[in-house]
Amino acid sequence: MRERVKPIDIERTERVSEILEAFKDTSFQSRSLARCVEIFVKMLRDPEKPTIFFGLAGAMIPAGMKKVVSTMIRRGMVHVIVTTGANAYHDLVEAFGYHHYKGSPNVDDAELYRHGIDRIYDTYASEDEYRLVDDRVKSLADEIIRESSEKLVIMSSREFMSRIGELIDRDGVEKEDSFLWNAWRHKVPIFVPALCDSSIGLALTKHYADSIKKGQRALMIDQIRDNYEIYKIKRDSKKTGVIYVGGGVPKNYIQQVAYLERLLGGDGRGHDYGFQITTDRPEWGGLSGCTFKESISWGKVKVKGEYATCYCDATIALPLIVRATLERTGTL
Repeated sequence: MRERVKPIDIERTERVSEILEAFKDTSFQSRSLARCVEIFVKMLRDPEKPTIFFGLAGAMIPAGMKKVVSTMIRRGMVHVIVTTGANAYHDLVEAFGYHHYKGSPNVDDAELYRHGIDRIYDTYASEDEYRLVDDRVKSLADEIIRESSEKLVIMSSREFMSRIGELIDRDGVEKEDSFLWNAWRHKVPIFVPALCDSSIGLALTKHYADSIKKGQRALMIDQIRDNYEIYKIKRDSKKTGVIYVGGGVPKNYIQQVAYLERLLGGDGRGHDYGFQITTDRPEWGGLSGCTFKESISWGKVKVKGEYATCYCDATIALPLIVRATLERTGTL
């Protein structure tokens, strides 16, 4: 009973960082949002330069978040990205000059299907354009096979995402805002641990099936190699921070790397900092709603680390957090 809640004065705030600073003295999710900014600033200002792992779930790219993610990459705000195959695929779609369109959830989906329109809640996309991108992914896999003299051509998802970045650099129509291209350009590794669960995975399956039918070699994605590669990044980092947008595989994959460190004979150091943006609750036992407190029991985060959770739609919270952090660190 020492610190008072202070009403926010919106007539005296001009910058996003000032609004988020004022949120520190409010309640509920506005205060949680402010805490996320505080932790992000601490991560970036830590003299031991922690490696920041960014978990990106959901359909953030069709929702218009790719410039935010690309800014985080260009400004050195994240150092490792773990995402869904869907986010990577949708970014590739837009890099080739195709688009996602504003729609409505209150629509006849059977009618959309008849017209070849795919719906992501209130966002539309062209099935025909998606198929063209599938062909480009398959052609890339075919190209990789032709370049190699090895009997088995095996890549981690990180290596394949790097090749996707090269493809965008070579053939992309709108590459400047692509987070895949920016990650490739700035040497930020991207891991997609459930790559097969996406249109990229389906295109690679088409490549595999066609190769087998012709009696030829096929590209294989080795996701155990992914585990080892991301483990080495964690092992070689003095400290680590985590950012989770949503949950699912990207969140668990980043969490388990601390556990993997211990499994492979290391100290099993949990992550030092973290914040997450989620709309899920912990009561149902799902990973997406899992709290940092629960993660302590697994050794995935440190007991004395600094963590925050903001229960909010990430399309609202993430741009505000990133902008406020850039303003506060003077890196705009």
